[in-house]
Amino acid sequence: MRQNIKINSQLDALKVKEVEKIFYENIGDNTNVVPKVTPFKGINTDLLYIKDNKILFVKFMDTSEDLFSILDEELIEVMNEENELLKLKMAQLHSNISFNYVFIMPYVDIEETYDFEDFVKNNIIDKSKINSIINNPNELDNYLKNENNEIELNLFILDICPEYYELNGEYHLNKEFKKITFTQDDYNYTANMLTDSQLQKSLSINYGNTLIEGPTASGKTTIMTSRAIKLARIYPHHNFIIFTHTKQLCTQIRESVNLLYRDNANLEVHTVSSFVFKLAKKYNLILDYGLLKKDYEKTFNNLIKQAKNVIKNKRMFKGIFIDEVECFEQKHVEFIQEFLYEKKYIFNISYCESLNIYNNVNIFKDQLNYIKFDDKILLNENYRQKRTIIDFSNRFCENANNYIKSIRNNINREIYRPVKPIMNEGVNAQIVKVDDLEDQINAILWEIEYLVKNKGINYSDIAIVFPYNKKKLKNGKTIYFQYLLKKALDDASIPYIIGDENLTKHVKRNGITISNLYFIKSLEYKAVVFCELEMLYNQTINEENQDYQVNDFVGDLNKIYMVINKASEYLTIITTFNEKASELIRILVNSINK
Repeated sequence: MRQNIKINSQLDALKVKEVEKIFYENIGDNTNVVPKVTPFKGINTDLLYIKDNKILFVKFMDTSEDLFSILDEELIEVMNEENELLKLKMAQLHSNISFNYVFIMPYVDIEETYDFEDFVKNNIIDKSKINSIINNPNELDNYLKNENNEIELNLFILDICPEYYELNGEYHLNKEFKKITFTQDDYNYTANMLTDSQLQKSLSINYGNTLIEGPTASGKTTIMTSRAIKLARIYPHHNFIIFTHTKQLCTQIRESVNLLYRDNANLEVHTVSSFVFKLAKKYNLILDYGLLKKDYEKTFNNLIKQAKNVIKNKRMFKGIFIDEVECFEQKHVEFIQEFLYEKKYIFNISYCESLNIYNNVNIFKDQLNYIKFDDKILLNENYRQKRTIIDFSNRFCENANNYIKSIRNNINREIYRPVKPIMNEGVNAQIVKVDDLEDQINAILWEIEYLVKNKGINYSDIAIVFPYNKKKLKNGKTIYFQYLLKKALDDASIPYIIGDENLTKHVKRNGITISNLYFIKSLEYKAVVFCELEMLYNQTINEENQDYQVNDFVGDLNKIYMVINKASEYLTIITTFNEKASELIRILVNSINK
């Protein structure tokens, strides 16, 4: 955890003070540190120091000698009151945890205790004491209390630092802290502490507009959710909101917030539509449900116009977060921004150009040129997949970029960005070519049996993904692929669930997931079988000089990129097409071959 001295924040509660950096550099190797801990409302500490399951809350005071000479008694009294408040809260909620709280004052020597002798002795580390501790870090052990039970201590850390955990992540990467499993409403959940790198980024919050950009599986949603919860906890009297593009992701993030941050009255999660409908109800906007069903877009845009005119004071939120902003319309983002404070606001958006799987793909336009960013964070590590799958995905990125540049040499950026693996091993991705639809179904059944019987994969860890539930052919016939797949699974007695907007990573899966690609965008699986790529409409670009055809083709490349990155360990692509009939398949085949 000592890497977190790199936290860079303008917020007083998150700033790393100079003496704090020195402290980090000198603490022993056999300790853990959790930075910027808010154990209870109104109490913000700089770190939680952990050694041999003994804990110490630490706050660094940058009080100058001149100021202390004027307010010494008042400052000591304020620190004592905060210490007493922490002891009261701990006694009420965590009486099983032994702890201590110290205030480090590196610029003053305390000579007069003003009837706070015990507090000054046991809870204040002044100039002379901190210099001694820096030279001999073991002296800090004198301030530690009793050893705690390891399991109880880890549960306590989850309770007071919920923003530092990810729920139901595939892998436990931060080995310094235990993986925590708990049950609620008959569902099992796991909570894993974020890595040091993720914590550093989640805490480096600045005022103004911040862009968080990174490829799939780089932790954008995790960091944004962590930031939102953190701000809601250190500013309990201000309001914050997270926006998502889909109801599915909205539900998933809302579930995470509700499970991690129970006292979350000041943090909302919405889609643009659910937020506007909430405003309509609150401010009595005119809404005709008949017109809404008849012409949704026109009626919804009318609601936004009403909201702009009727709500005079829109400055409701200190912080607004937009996840997957590449899928949002510019007019909706600008509407959302109107609800920010005028000063000292936090506006964060996450962005990945290659994850836009909807209909507004335009690689010839700077999608975010209407926002001036004060800070940019680029993520490039993959937290979901094993190395071999990442290697395949990175080759796909390279081949896709090269193809786009070969037909349009004015595209001078990387639309698909490679990532760095942080996990090893894995199994090479494979492409299985079959003759017809019946063979494709049989290949899917064979792959499921192989994964379950030979690789020990649970049904719930497998997804069968296809572009669309059905497709109309040129001869006028319609293939109902989902129906055909369901029938084959029923005949083989293989349990399955169907992907829809209610399926999140927190929902219990009683079988294989079968889904079109839109409903697995927010999910992850150990094994993915991607089939019926023939359904994609833009297998090649017939007229390379037509921008719309290039954009449509890139839209289908985005769909493939998204799906292949949902598999953490096993990826199989089944198709009847070959590289001569489809440029999409050619790019995939070239990515399999090294």
